[in-house]
Amino acid sequence: DALAELGPYDPTLDLPDYQFPGIDLLKGYDADVAQLDEDELRTNKNRITQVLSNHGIEITSISATIGPTITLYEIVPAPGVRISKIKSLEDDIALSLAAAGIRIIAPIPGKGTVGIEVPNKNPQIVSMRSVINSKAFQECKYELPVAFGKTITNSVFMIDLAKMPHLLVAGMGQSSVLDVLIISLLYKKYPSQLKFVLVDTREVDFTTYAK
Repeated sequence: DALAELGPYDPTLDLPDYQFPGIDLLKGYDADVAQLDEDELRTNKNRITQVLSNHGIEITSISATIGPTITLYEIVPAPGVRISKIKSLEDDIALSLAAAGIRIIAPIPGKGTVGIEVPNKNPQIVSMRSVINSKAFQECKYELPVAFGKTITNSVFMIDLAKMPHLLVAGMGQSSVLDVLIISLLYKKYPSQLKFVLVDTREVDFTTYAK
């Protein structure tokens, strides 16, 4: 059989000289690495510990994981401390830290600890360039890899779009999600492997353009 002799179709052979877009097309930023002032880190730890102590909650340790926009403070409650009591102090801790809002993860899944996510005073920009240029994205074997950004531990967060063909994006940032999706695929797939069909269902008043 002729088809059997040819073997599986290789779409990359249609454009043997094709070169993927260069990373220089994407804008770079100096602040691609998460940073946090040591004084801010120490002050936040002390304030969290003090609020808990004021409500009779003792902890055995507190550590911090610095992310691009949020720092995760991970505390280990002393034996006998009710986690629900820590959760109820969310507003008190936010007030003490003068933060617009915090999130308490009680407990952190898979750990016997409680997490307190606090926004950084000087959030860092997570550029698309730093994500696309990362080793994780370059070596990713997903069929349709999409890099959405970075996690709180600064690891690249990616999904395989092939495993989630029906994706609903709600709230703010739909255009940004679409940009990230298209850029990710353009930097990973050959033109012969992609076909975009974009449909805008918004109502448009064409009389405005006629004027």
